Amino acid sequence: MRNITPLHAIASIVSVLASYYLMTVWHPGKYSLDMTRTDMLAKFDGYYKGATDWNVAAQPPSDATNNREAAERYFTLTTDFLEYGWGDAFHMAPVRKGWSFLRSMGFWEQNFALHMGMKKDMKIADLGMGIGGPARRLVEFTGAFITGLTNCKYQLSRARKITESLPQWVQERVRYVEGDYNALPPLSFEDNSYDMAYFMESLSHAEDRSIPLAEAARIVKPGGVVGAWQWMLTPAFDYSNPDHMELKRGMEYGGGLRNLNKPSERLVEFNKAGLEVYESWEMGAEGIARGHDGWWVPLTHGHDFGTKLTSSHVGRRLTMITVFILEKIGVAEKGTYDTAKMMEHCGYCAAKAGELGIFTPMWVMLAKVPE
Repeated sequence: MRNITPLHAIASIVSVLASYYLMTVWHPGKYSLDMTRTDMLAKFDGYYKGATDWNVAAQPPSDATNNREAAERYFTLTTDFLEYGWGDAFHMAPVRKGWSFLRSMGFWEQNFALHMGMKKDMKIADLGMGIGGPARRLVEFTGAFITGLTNCKYQLSRARKITESLPQWVQERVRYVEGDYNALPPLSFEDNSYDMAYFMESLSHAEDRSIPLAEAARIVKPGGVVGAWQWMLTPAFDYSNPDHMELKRGMEYGGGLRNLNKPSERLVEFNKAGLEVYESWEMGAEGIARGHDGWWVPLTHGHDFGTKLTSSHVGRRLTMITVFILEKIGVAEKGTYDTAKMMEHCGYCAAKAGELGIFTPMWVMLAKVPE
């Protein structure tokens, strides 16, 4: 029997990944985008000019659309990668030994819903829904009616495609709207028409969070709740530390984010939007206190087989090798490898900052709309 060398093992893994991409993510023509990936990446880089200079004295220039256009290009460019590595929920969560990655993610979605007080037949807005995974599960868990919003046509098409195969009961309770959370479409988001609204790792894509928060306050009834599960610098982050700032810039550029700040600074934005924050805590730290592993584990060495193969450091490297080969032979579109590199850097920076305790993607704030 022939001995299997490490090179043979790596080649086998790359072959499996390549086959997966050919059958699902990168099959030619299966997921058509509205411009080439090379052009899209160049356009996205334009919004973040200077972001990779790591100059602690200045942020990339402000964006007149409050980062709306950059975020839309970012998610059109990266959604395939996110869905491949993360499933249908583009957020992070602590992971519990003995549970799958997806079960852990679902558990913390439910925990967030319970803290917000979601109940059957409530009308709730998910502002920045991704491809709608959390909204669909929270509909099933709570029985609420949830309207998801995204400004990315590609994400909207994926959400609708996935929902087609779900039970009619779920389909009747979840709907998707294309639009900008900085200026919500009035026909779907009338004043005082929702019981609750939430942002699940979507709020930090805006440079000035008070603008989408004010829109959430507008559509939620007086006394209703606006919740945010957010990427946030922790109080331990040091703006004068070049290493901290480099990690911050890596997350912002690679994650399509703007102006990550601390809880005290985010509180000012909630108040500016006319919201009264009544709870503010780090849900990731709560998970560790409960005995779960840190949210960064799937990004470092992986939690289960799926995350070891896709989202872990080794998995992301294998993905980069795979798309490099597929791009070279003309199967994956040009620009795919550069996108993978950008996201790899974001994953590294987020995990490193999490291990250092200077960043979390799970700072939760719950606020009331004044009566």
